Amino acid sequence: GMFPAIPELCVSLHAETAVAQGAAIQAAILSGLVPSSELRSAMMLDALPHAIGVLLPDQESYVPVLAKDATLPAMGYARFVLDDIAQQGVTVVAVEDVGNKKLERIGEFNFLLRRLNKEQLDRLEGKQRTVDIGFTMETSGKFVVSIFDENDPEHLRKKRRYQAEKRRGGINKGGTIGFDTKERKDDDDDDDDDDDDDDDAIPLVLVIGCVVLFFIYVVAKMSFHDATISTDQ
Repeated sequence: GMFPAIPELCVSLHAETAVAQGAAIQAAILSGLVPSSELRSAMMLDALPHAIGVLLPDQESYVPVLAKDATLPAMGYARFVLDDIAQQGVTVVAVEDVGNKKLERIGEFNFLLRRLNKEQLDRLEGKQRTVDIGFTMETSGKFVVSIFDENDPEHLRKKRRYQAEKRRGGINKGGTIGFDTKERKDDDDDDDDDDDDDDDAIPLVLVIGCVVLFFIYVVAKMSFHDATISTDQ
């Protein structure tokens, strides 16, 4: 017919019951009085309908990164060997395994790699250079691809910062790997530092402004006083 075949819908859950159950679960979460183990058994979590991975050069197979039915937010990574230790970039083609040996493209993501110095090239001579490709699917449906190169000092710094924040509990399950992503945040951090410097400079500007105003006031008052004396004479 004109319309594709629609699978049989599940009608075993009453709509009003679903709304009431969801409200009750949300209230329990906000109250903090119900153990998380009991909440998990009652919650209906969003999950990935299909596996997501990196398309291989043969254009027919892929390396899975996020497994099918993984609860959201979901995060995973896979390690790949570069063809050339001195190559300048990596192109990641993310695909979704929709079944029946069919792969649907999610997107193509390009990353630049750090140029290795002579010492690094000598150290890797005769060896393999690897990178980790990470995928993150957030509950909102936002899809993030990241890359980690152990030969890049910036990536190593970000990894240490990510691990430190994770130990402190500052990163939830849906946090990105924290390496080189298509949405870099280092520039924002620098902007925040500049804002802090501006905030520190504000009191100094106010003090200088007050001193200038006081000086103008004293000069004006003295000039007015001299003018009054001359008029009296």
